[in-house]
Amino acid sequence: MVEACGAAPQGLDAFFAPRGIAVVGASAEPGGPGHQIVAQLQQTHYAGGVYPVNPRATEVRGLPCYPTVLQVPGSVDLAVVVVPAPACLVVAAQLASRRQQRGDAAAAVVVSGGFAETGPAGRDLQDQLARTLRAAGIRLVGPNCLGVADAHTGLTTSFDLGPYPAGGASLLSQSGAFVMSFLQWARPLEMVGLCKLASVGNMADVSLTELLAYLAEDRCTRVVGIYLEGVQDARGFVQTAARVARRKPVVVLKPGRTEAGGRAAQSHTGTVASPDAIYDGAFRQAGVVRARTVSEFYGVVRAFERLPLPRGGRVAVLSAVGGPGTVCVDEVASEPRLQLARFSPRTSQQLRAVLSELATVGQPDGYVDMTGALVARTHGDALRVLLEDDGVDAVILLTPPPAFLDEQEVAQSVLEAYREQPPDRAKPVLVVLTFGDAAMAARKTLEKGGLCTFEFPEEAVRVLARMVEYAQARHRFQR
Repeated sequence: MVEACGAAPQGLDAFFAPRGIAVVGASAEPGGPGHQIVAQLQQTHYAGGVYPVNPRATEVRGLPCYPTVLQVPGSVDLAVVVVPAPACLVVAAQLASRRQQRGDAAAAVVVSGGFAETGPAGRDLQDQLARTLRAAGIRLVGPNCLGVADAHTGLTTSFDLGPYPAGGASLLSQSGAFVMSFLQWARPLEMVGLCKLASVGNMADVSLTELLAYLAEDRCTRVVGIYLEGVQDARGFVQTAARVARRKPVVVLKPGRTEAGGRAAQSHTGTVASPDAIYDGAFRQAGVVRARTVSEFYGVVRAFERLPLPRGGRVAVLSAVGGPGTVCVDEVASEPRLQLARFSPRTSQQLRAVLSELATVGQPDGYVDMTGALVARTHGDALRVLLEDDGVDAVILLTPPPAFLDEQEVAQSVLEAYREQPPDRAKPVLVVLTFGDAAMAARKTLEKGGLCTFEFPEEAVRVLARMVEYAQARHRFQR
């Protein structure tokens, strides 16, 4: 492994741009987390040095293995620690010695559990770990976490996350399982492009607030998605989120709305959640988008990562299926931030020119039922007309697509119309494919082309409502 050149990284850059990574607890035996972390770094083609550390092994996956971090010859800016909790204190002391001797070892990710989440004894271990590292000037993510990743460079400290499509969504989470579920769900269709990830666990040192401030300055991050159970300084977190939200969307999923949920969060990471109503009001004032469900969080994050912001809440519903189209109209009408668009006379005339005589336009306002009397290009032709109407801020398109049409042709027709928009006046298009997995080829084409697809109309409407909510908040801040 060739070590990346350059000066020693400073601050949180040591987590995301290390010249070399030591995996302490790496095992030559497949299946263990230490072995898997080394394997993932090899599979992602991370360009820095990778140094397995284990006194009971001489080689891991073809790489030399060192007894301790003190014996690693190359630069070790980041250490990933995967050993039992008591042994983490020994590793921390070794890292402190290395930092004093070599000047590197600036950051540590402690994947291991067995700390504050287990009770008072574990809390004491965690405090000792944090004190040892802090005294040496070493920053800590964790313990009890998956750590960090950067899909653009191949960096990962997770035993679950290997190569992943790179993009603009950065994720912060107090649950490693939650963020991995999102990424694995989105992977088959490449529904989201990942920029950076931080699974913070117990937050003995580096906090969500500090990471959020860091991502505000990160050029590849277009949206920040956060799974939040609770933080010690809720006011500081919300103030930071408000500053970030002026520049890019911040989407939060926060459980613990009930007393039982709050207790579950405390047992998970040892974090005490603040009263939910306080967060709710603070998020609204700060311009932070709060997702209410897991599916809404998934959808909103990926929509912000891919789609342009709507300029308002005027929605056109373009449907090739009557029933789901009617449901979609109901959902739009029930969202306070959305309303059905009013088509200009020119738009209505152009729609009737490209649609069948059986189609209905503007009954009610903003709704177009193309019916089944259509060909593949009809989808793109009608969409193009709607996107050119100044009274339309966004379009929700619903189609099976019909079995008698080539679904790839339908998808290409939609993509062509969407891409023809001027970049400075582009509007979001959300596509509902009501046949689910039966329309997989169309979904793959649309997702890879930069659109977001959904199985149910209510999902698309809720995601669009959250986009409008953020766009209105940002406009308010900029006045």
